[in-house]
Amino acid sequence: MTISQSRRRFLKQSSAAVGGFALTVVSKGAAAQGMTTVRFSGYVESEEQLGTTLRVLQAYQAQNPNVEIIPEFSNFRSFTDRLATEAAGGNAPDMFSVNVDLLAEYAARGVLAPLDDYIPNPLDISAYQDGSVFSCTYNDQIFAIPNDAIAPAILYNPVKFEEAGVDVPPNFFTWEDLMETSVALSEAHGRGFWGMEDGGGNYVPCDLFLRAKGKSMFTPEHTLGFNAEDMATWFQYWEDMRQAGACPPADVQAQAGDNSATLGVVRGRSAMLIQMTDSYVGIGALMEDPLELHMLPNGHAGMEMRQHHYDYAGNSTGIWANATEKDLLVDIIRFMHFDPEGVELYYNGAGMIPASTAGLERFATEGNVEEQNLVAYLRMLREDPAPSRRPGVGGLGGMFRRANESVAFGDASPLEASEVFIAEALEKLAALEQ
Repeated sequence: MTISQSRRRFLKQSSAAVGGFALTVVSKGAAAQGMTTVRFSGYVESEEQLGTTLRVLQAYQAQNPNVEIIPEFSNFRSFTDRLATEAAGGNAPDMFSVNVDLLAEYAARGVLAPLDDYIPNPLDISAYQDGSVFSCTYNDQIFAIPNDAIAPAILYNPVKFEEAGVDVPPNFFTWEDLMETSVALSEAHGRGFWGMEDGGGNYVPCDLFLRAKGKSMFTPEHTLGFNAEDMATWFQYWEDMRQAGACPPADVQAQAGDNSATLGVVRGRSAMLIQMTDSYVGIGALMEDPLELHMLPNGHAGMEMRQHHYDYAGNSTGIWANATEKDLLVDIIRFMHFDPEGVELYYNGAGMIPASTAGLERFATEGNVEEQNLVAYLRMLREDPAPSRRPGVGGLGGMFRRANESVAFGDASPLEASEVFIAEALEKLAALEQ
């Protein structure tokens, strides 16, 4: 049995479905004399990432028996809901995961501690990719250390293309081409199959969609880089996809929820899914067919075609501003990122590609097939990268999902959904300035 096959069997039999898992380990002896207790809260994208994260933390405890780390990990939505409540109550975890939007929000609110005093000693990030470091920067200060390098991608099942006799698009193709390809796949496979899963609720591909029109999700000045009419074209695109049968209707797509095991591409009911690369290994492990990576469209019909993709840190680790043991917390990060034993435990088999150049090269030569596929994809994007993703506001995922669903279920027009989204985003941006 291959490694990939064993992963598939484990994940299919596991009661904790990928995307829906949650883990909170209760302290074995928080009050033990001489013990320092650390709460580490975060999000992971797969069972593989959960396993490697727990292993590296256990190894640190083995080397430091006076330290007890209480891990509290779940999927992104559950984690962000809990963090928002705890941070508002002044009881944030000692160390916790952030993405670029969460970092901007919690840095602006004084919840995250700047880490510049620990750079470059003991946290030397000089060999880390610029996009990943940028994701951890707010007002010219570093507030977290990047755990990975991720990028937007189309995850696709080549078998479904072959069965339908539909060609996989070239690297450079348009959003109109994507719709045409998706329709062709749907028609070839027949009722109950869709070429593409609904991606209208995903904000990173929307950024690429807007950039191809000369706009962007956010500007370097941390303002909106589009207007309501611009955003409406995104929601209209996905409504057109639904109407053309290129992606599932609202009720079918809603059944997938946050559980990777119920995604159409996993269940053999779709050929393509727009997702971030950190989900590639976890989703692929649930499938019998192979899963491959492809760029999203890089233009619109009749407009300039150019590379709009970028990679950045999808998951970084920051420290609570009010934590009393910051040196210890920094040492835990050091172990995870720079200690040879820690790096091996944290990354090997996780499906995460490190943000450092050395880490990338290591997986290019020593990684398994899936990891080498990820490295090859990131290398391709870095040949001519677009400017990195700019920080936005917390809760973007929920805002996009609600807006897209309101159009899909017929509760709002694309323009009305866009106006609601913009009002909520502006309110959140204004709150950060207070």
